[in-house]
Amino acid sequence: MSASLSILNMKALLVIDIQKSYISRYDHNLLPKINERILEAEKNHWNIVYIKNTKRLRNRTLTEEFADGLAVLSDNVFHKNEANVFSSLKLLSFLQSKGIKELEIMGVDGNSCIKASVKGAIECGFSVMVPLDSVGVINQTRFEKTKELFTELGVMLL
Repeated sequence: MSASLSILNMKALLVIDIQKSYISRYDHNLLPKINERILEAEKNHWNIVYIKNTKRLRNRTLTEEFADGLAVLSDNVFHKNEANVFSSLKLLSFLQSKGIKELEIMGVDGNSCIKASVKGAIECGFSVMVPLDSVGVINQTRFEKTKELFTELGVMLL
């Protein structure tokens, strides 16, 4: 592998909670924007990582399938049952094993899982970028404060 390709692979795209019942709550343009970012990441040889939320129900757990039409271009799929994706030690171990230093984080919702995961990524020492057009947000007013927090944390908003 060439040195330049090796440097490119130090980045990862995290696609968070783009599952069937979640995506319907957001603008219909969100999924195409997410797919554009995924295709761009693949073209640039980034590691593409998908995170699925797992719900706890009485005596069992439920993990929904990805949203119809989501560009799933890798087998790097991790599960979480907390808002912060870095509650998954398997995910953190995977990223560290690949030498990843920079993350682009997108998905739903900007005020919950995205916010918690961005904070978790910063705490784990990653450099973080958030493409705002690829983040689903239900409460836009609250997201203005979330964006301020991201800026304070040194997150690059795209």
